[in-house]
Amino acid sequence: MKTIYGPMNSWRVGECMNADPICRTPKICSLDCIYCMFGSSGFVAPKRSNLISTESFFNELAALTPKEKGLTLRFTGAGEPTLAMNLGGMVDAAKGAGVRHTAILTNSSILDKIDVRDDLKKADMIIAKIDACDEKEFERINRPHPEISFSHMLQGLRSFRSEFKGSMRLQVMVMEENKGSMDELARICQDVSPDIIYVSTPTRPSHAKALSRKAVLEEAKRFERQGCQVSVQGRV
Repeated sequence: MKTIYGPMNSWRVGECMNADPICRTPKICSLDCIYCMFGSSGFVAPKRSNLISTESFFNELAALTPKEKGLTLRFTGAGEPTLAMNLGGMVDAAKGAGVRHTAILTNSSILDKIDVRDDLKKADMIIAKIDACDEKEFERINRPHPEISFSHMLQGLRSFRSEFKGSMRLQVMVMEENKGSMDELARICQDVSPDIIYVSTPTRPSHAKALSRKAVLEEAKRFERQGCQVSVQGRV
């Protein structure tokens, strides 16, 4: 499997290259969300390790064209990127190779760990996920590893926001399973104070029940009423 692939278009960051620091099938993640595009198969773990060779990542960076280096390199892939212990080194290597912008998508689950926050602070943009407003809902929707709690995740998210100097963004997946909690979730997001909140609903087959286009737009208004800047997938 190639670690770096693309280019592709992302509704959140525009044209970009993707970097997968996990490169495993099935996924390796700290959560097993009910709407995950990879399904429920895979390994759920809270511990970090080197999942790909840093050397192979360097070699793929060297093969990028000048045009590809001018795009955002978005760290995402088959699981949770922060589980890669060498994530920070990969971001450093990308910048050293002349990559213009770096972004990391994270499910926020282990942001309470200082080493994870230190790695993320190397990137230019972080898009962090939050779909629940309390422990019970977190366990029902995100199905975390037993060592991961909503309270620790939220504290880590707040700590990271206070430390990070780049562009901090949140992503919220709205669905039937959490639409009754949107007012409280909007207040939590407003407290974190991201630069922007991305709102979407599941579009791929999963255990989650997607909302209609009209319902998604209505839920997004709850965040706007809290004073948050919001972008809705496909909004016109």
